[in-house]
Amino acid sequence: MKSIVALTVPFSLFAQQSILDLVASAGERQAFVALYEEKDALRKRSLAAQYLREYPRSFLVAQVLEAEAKASADLNDHASALTFARQSLQIYPENPGLLVPMAAWQRARGDVAAARTAASEGLRLLDLFVSPSGALREALRSVAIRAGGVEAGRRTGQKGGYAGSKACANCHREVYAAWEKTGMAAMLRPLNRAKVIGDFSGAKFDSFRTGTADRPYIELRRRNGEWDRYRVDFTIGSKWQQAYATRSPSGNLHVLPVQYNALTKQWLNYWATIDPPQSERAETAEFHRLRRVTSYQENCAQCHTSQVRENGYAEEGVNCEMCHGPSAAHVKGGPAAFRFAKAPAEESVRVCAQCHAQSVQRERDAAFPPSYRRRPYAEFAPRAFYRDGRFRETTFIVEAFERSACYKKGGATCVSCHDPHPADAATNPKSLKFGGGDGMCTQCHATLAGSKHTRHSGVSCESCHMPKIMGALLFQAGSHQISERPSVEFTERFGQAESPNACLLCHKDKDTQWLREQLRSWRSAR
Repeated sequence: MKSIVALTVPFSLFAQQSILDLVASAGERQAFVALYEEKDALRKRSLAAQYLREYPRSFLVAQVLEAEAKASADLNDHASALTFARQSLQIYPENPGLLVPMAAWQRARGDVAAARTAASEGLRLLDLFVSPSGALREALRSVAIRAGGVEAGRRTGQKGGYAGSKACANCHREVYAAWEKTGMAAMLRPLNRAKVIGDFSGAKFDSFRTGTADRPYIELRRRNGEWDRYRVDFTIGSKWQQAYATRSPSGNLHVLPVQYNALTKQWLNYWATIDPPQSERAETAEFHRLRRVTSYQENCAQCHTSQVRENGYAEEGVNCEMCHGPSAAHVKGGPAAFRFAKAPAEESVRVCAQCHAQSVQRERDAAFPPSYRRRPYAEFAPRAFYRDGRFRETTFIVEAFERSACYKKGGATCVSCHDPHPADAATNPKSLKFGGGDGMCTQCHATLAGSKHTRHSGVSCESCHMPKIMGALLFQAGSHQISERPSVEFTERFGQAESPNACLLCHKDKDTQWLREQLRSWRSAR
């Protein structure tokens, strides 16, 4: 086992050194570096234990637990290695560099079934993520297969010509009419003054000012005090927030940093709100340079327009074929390219993930469903996660959902609860089925409805299992990780701010001791 352990550097040791630079404490940084530079397994395990005692709330806890697990394995203490590995995977479960060695440890202890499960999951993740690559990937794959892992076969996507959304209207008139009123259709639209939600009433701010409703434009001030006027040629979005794009003299679209939030009724520099410090695209004084960071084609087209080409796209907005596949043959009487009702859960979610998974490497091939790999989650800045490992932003909503038992065990998909083209789009901005509420859960969990399960009156399923802890467009959305139950252990360790507990979101005057006692009494009453 030592050869594979030596190969599997935990979390790639944060090849992006900037992530380690985010550790505020110099002492913690030094302790982390010392841990990973240590070669002696016994000393490494001791340093890991010391680190966890001194920095129990660190955002590096999962990595340190991984190091502790692998050091234990080097000492042939597989029981401890498995304990530490499971604790690490609770925080970061998508780690083939730990899952595969864990499978080998389980195999060595005679737990064949567990080894097969871990090895198969490791193989799936090796296929899903772009790294590790090269010799490390092949070494991990070899160990996983020896541990009993089975590689999941992936169906080859279909290829074909695209007909455009208007071709769908002939046979699917009601669905097409409903789709036209959705936010999907309005992801990008040429300027239509009736569809502009921004307050173009001549608002003035230090760095920008707006035109009027009859002449929508935005002016941005350069560093030297001069103002540049940009005509609004396209609108982006229509529900929670609206962005604006202008066409440059060369014909390219560029997205203005100033956007209008419909919930707060205010203008804001949205990129400055969500980007790390020194964001290039958030710098209003530099917009006149029309760089790649503000290019619509470079940064937005893959998810806001359909059938993207090298220098353009086939259709504005998210059209029918973005979700249902190339339909030229179907229009002529052939079978539908893709049917959600018949697709395996993994393929169904993969269609939605092409836009709703932040980690997707958006380089699509011509096949459908689209085939792509993901960027490993550990490569994202810590601000993307809570310290307990849960995703903090809705840009990771598919990644969160894929962790849920609903998806992994029950085969639930995005369309189990959402209808992308509901008949009531104007009053149903989240595109929920069953009118929202508990109906989405009781379609599968009918026996868990009612206060006997919830111990509350008038509390919905999502209040506990989908707490509103994911940041969206300036509001909190429900977590799609859909935890089996609110956990107290991580909240005790990391605190409510970094491991928000659903119970304490409502019972703000209570603490984790009260919560632990409450949950214990519930379990004993079963």
